[in-house]
Amino acid sequence: MVFSHYSTSSKKRRFGKAKIKSNSQKLPKNISNIEVKIHQLSSKGVGVGYISQQDKEKYEKNKVYVPNTLPGEVVRVHPTKKTGKGLEAELIELVTPSSERQSPKCNAYLNCGGCQLQHMTYDAYLEWKQQTIFNLFQKSNIPLKEFGGFFTSKLQQRRRASFKFKRTKEKSFIGFYASKSHQIIELEGCIVICPELLKTKQKILQGLDKIFPIGASLSIKINQYDTGSDILIIPEKKVSKEVQTELAAWASGTDIKRISLSYTGELKANLIYQDTPPSIIWGGIIISPPPGSFLQPTLFGEKILQREIFSAYKNAKHCLDLFAGCGTLSANLLTQKVKITAIDTQIECLKAYEAGYKNFKQDNLLKVEIRDLINAPVMSSFLNYFDGIILDPPRSGANEQIKQISMSNCPSVTYVSCNPLSFINDAQILIGAGYQLQKITLIDQFSWTTHSELIGNFIKK
Repeated sequence: MVFSHYSTSSKKRRFGKAKIKSNSQKLPKNISNIEVKIHQLSSKGVGVGYISQQDKEKYEKNKVYVPNTLPGEVVRVHPTKKTGKGLEAELIELVTPSSERQSPKCNAYLNCGGCQLQHMTYDAYLEWKQQTIFNLFQKSNIPLKEFGGFFTSKLQQRRRASFKFKRTKEKSFIGFYASKSHQIIELEGCIVICPELLKTKQKILQGLDKIFPIGASLSIKINQYDTGSDILIIPEKKVSKEVQTELAAWASGTDIKRISLSYTGELKANLIYQDTPPSIIWGGIIISPPPGSFLQPTLFGEKILQREIFSAYKNAKHCLDLFAGCGTLSANLLTQKVKITAIDTQIECLKAYEAGYKNFKQDNLLKVEIRDLINAPVMSSFLNYFDGIILDPPRSGANEQIKQISMSNCPSVTYVSCNPLSFINDAQILIGAGYQLQKITLIDQFSWTTHSELIGNFIKK
């Protein structure tokens, strides 16, 4: 075996969201297996089948949800839970496998909660992901005037990750949580994370195993920049000054660029160690993002998003960048003398963007503003001064901000999203106010998962 696991389940506070009460009911372990044919995949990549009339009367449910199955397969499954939507079951036997099935490339796939679709051939996976998004637009009655393509790459790998770390009496563990649990799956290899980041993970395991006390539980966020790794440690409990000193001493003997410490709810991380500030270059502008800063998952995806934004606004006079971060999407436009107003709630990110540009050029093209766009959106009257709006909101979307944009006269809006559902909800508001979805482009930044990235350009009719 090339993976191990450790359960963090205990009476102590856990990482993650609090449990929400549901109407699910666990089924007895000695319940009989059933045979079912899988008809489709759910939006979460789980096989959905319909059980026989006899079983339907027994369980009072019609649908059964089985992970790691594919449409067309006949499978023998063991029901484990009854929920409001149907039965949940685990796969026992493939009676008739699909021609689109393949062996997962990662040995930890069945345990790790990171990927959902490695058991599907690559071509079938891409077809399913693209068609799933098309179906969402069709059901929402949103016409696609121009499809910019579905950009994918087998070689693209993620350069950011958030791991869980736990030190026990026996050993220390670092890895991802297993699906629907708080077990840490310790990976020996991963096909979706870049090799440099995996090497950094192993260095951290070896170092923290000697430094943190037994029982320590941490979240560890790693951004792997071209200039080196940036590590943000988020502990469950207060970290002593002695441990912080040991961390700095250990890091000085590695090639890690920066280690910072932050507690849940804190707005600014505490610097523990820094060799040279990690940096990234956009349009010739060298920017040093703050610890834990948002980074596009892949360099491949980042370049496509930047290309689409640049193409749309390279001849604009003044653009507004909402949820701007460190300037990922708008920095390239400054090189074309496009004036940028960048707004975000993260003050340290805006400071990094501003400092990077000032070192690049001494002019007044870039203006930054701190603002909570979710609770205090920019008003429509202000938006009328821009000939282009760029926004890349959180997964939940930007409903209140979109309402203000819809009431403005801004001629062009470009919206980046990692959640097609929230994108569609916001798009319907814009379309209802006279905007037209001119172009949509899909990017597979999250290989072998159900997640998708998309960018859409809206034009005021």
